[in-house]
Amino acid sequence: MNAKVQLRILIVILMAVGLGTALIKHYQIGYPLIPKQQIPIWTIEAKVNFFATGDPVKVKFAVPGEQNNFGILEEAGSSHDYGFIPAGDLSGSDGFYRYVTWSISEATGLQELYYRVDIYQKKNFELLDLESPPLNPSKKYEEDPLAIAAEELVKSAQYHSADAVTYVGQVIQLLNNEADQNVQTLLSATRTDLDRTRLLNTLIIKGGYESHLIRALLLAETSTKQALQPMVVLIEDGQRYLFNWGTPQPQQQMNLLAWQRGGPSLIEIEGGRNATVEFSVIKQALPASFVLEQASRQREKKLMDFSLTSLSVEQQDSYRLLLTIPFGALIVVILRNIIGIRTTGTFMPILLAMAFLRTNLGPGILLFIIVVSAGLTVRAYLTKLDLLLVPRISAVVVVVIGIMVSFGIFGSKFDLDILRSVTLFPTIILAWTVERLSVLWEEDGPKEVGIQTLGSLTVAILAYLAMGNPILRYQVFIFPELILVALAIILALGQYSGYRLSELLRFAPLVKTNQEDGK
Repeated sequence: MNAKVQLRILIVILMAVGLGTALIKHYQIGYPLIPKQQIPIWTIEAKVNFFATGDPVKVKFAVPGEQNNFGILEEAGSSHDYGFIPAGDLSGSDGFYRYVTWSISEATGLQELYYRVDIYQKKNFELLDLESPPLNPSKKYEEDPLAIAAEELVKSAQYHSADAVTYVGQVIQLLNNEADQNVQTLLSATRTDLDRTRLLNTLIIKGGYESHLIRALLLAETSTKQALQPMVVLIEDGQRYLFNWGTPQPQQQMNLLAWQRGGPSLIEIEGGRNATVEFSVIKQALPASFVLEQASRQREKKLMDFSLTSLSVEQQDSYRLLLTIPFGALIVVILRNIIGIRTTGTFMPILLAMAFLRTNLGPGILLFIIVVSAGLTVRAYLTKLDLLLVPRISAVVVVVIGIMVSFGIFGSKFDLDILRSVTLFPTIILAWTVERLSVLWEEDGPKEVGIQTLGSLTVAILAYLAMGNPILRYQVFIFPELILVALAIILALGQYSGYRLSELLRFAPLVKTNQEDGK
C-alpha cells in the first residue's frame, strides 16, 4: 500500500472518529452544539406530614429515578434530628422502584420530612420507558361478583372498539355511566382515585392489552400543594398512550414525571399514622453544559467521565485556548498553501493571535507594530557592531524586554491599559521576529519586510477571529475530538501541489498575453 492510499485512509478514519464521537455525545448524551443553550430544570420538594406515636419511627418514601424522558440532577432529604438514607445509585435503578428512608429512635406529635430533587428534561423526549412486564391486576377482581361485572364490561368494550386506544376509550366511557349495574358493582370496591385507576388498569389488562399504572406529577412553571395523579400508560406497537380516570381521549405526555410505577405504597411508616404528602414545583433554566456535567456525576457515565468539564476552572480556561490552536494552524495552512500569503515564520501568526486574544485586536496590532519597529531600529544599530548571531539575538531579546517593561511602567503610571497589556506578548517570539525581519531587510529589502509583516498580521487577525469565536471555543472544549477533524483537513491539504491563488493572480497577465497572441 503506497503512502497516498495510507494517507487517504488515515484522513477518513480521523474524520469518522472525530465527527462520530461528537455526534454520539450530542444525540445520545445531550451535549448541545452551540453555547448558551439552556435546559429546563424543575425543583420538586415533597413535604411528608404524619403524627408520631412516641415509638421509634421509620419512614420509607418512594422517589423517582432516571427515566428516558427525565433525568436526576441532584436530590437530598432533610428533617430535624432524623437520620436519612438516600435511595442509592441512579445507574442501577429502573426509574420506578427507589425509596429514601428517614428514621429516629423516638418521636411524638406532628412530624415534617422534606425530600428535594432537581429534574431536567432530556434531549430525546419520549414518554415513559416501561419495558418490564406490567404488574398483575388486583386479585379481588377475580372473585364474584366483581369478576362477572368486569367480564361483562370488557366484552362490551371489545365489541365496540377497533384497537387498543379505542378499547380504553370505550372502557372509560362505560365506567362513566354510573347508572349501569356492572359499573356500580365495580365502583363499590373503590374508595379513592388510585383505586379507580387500579380498576381501569385491571380492565385494560383483562382486555388483552399492556397497561401500566403510574403516579405522575405535573411539572408546571410554579405550583404548590400538588398531589400525584394516578394514570395508566397503554402500550401498543411501541407507542405509549396516557389515560386518566374519566377522560376517554389520550392525554398530553409533556411535563409529566412518573413518580412511581405500580401499586406499592407511596409511604410506609412504622411508629406513625395519618401520613400526607404535598408537592411543590418551581421551574428554571440552566446552561446545558452545566446541567449535563452535574448529571454525569450522578449517573457516572463512562464517556462523560473523560469530559474536560470535570477539570478545575483554571485548567478549563487553559484548555479552552489550547484546543483552538489546531484550528489556527488550519487557517495558516489554508492561507499559506492555498492562498499563498507569505508570513514571517510558519506559526508566528498563531502566537500573535493568542496574544491578541489577551490584549484585544486593535491594541494588540498597535503594540506589535511599535515593538517590532523599535526592535528593528535597535537591530540596525547592533549590526554595525559586528556581533555574532547568538549574542546579537540575545541582545535583541534584552532590548525587546526593556521596551515591554518600559511600556508596562508608563501604562501603570498613566493608567493606560493598552500599554500594560504589552506584557502578554510572547517576548522570545517578538525578538526572533525582529531578528528575522532585519535579516530579510538586508537580503531582500524593505518591500519584502513589509509584505511578510502585513501577511503575518493578516493571518494572525484571521486566526484571532477563529480562535476567539465563542461558538468554536465552546465546541472544541465540549467536543475535543473535533481536533481530529482539523487534523484530517490539514492532512488532506498537505497533498495539494497546485498553483496558489497568489500565483494565479501573478501570472494572470502572462496568460492574457498568450491568449491574445494565439488569436
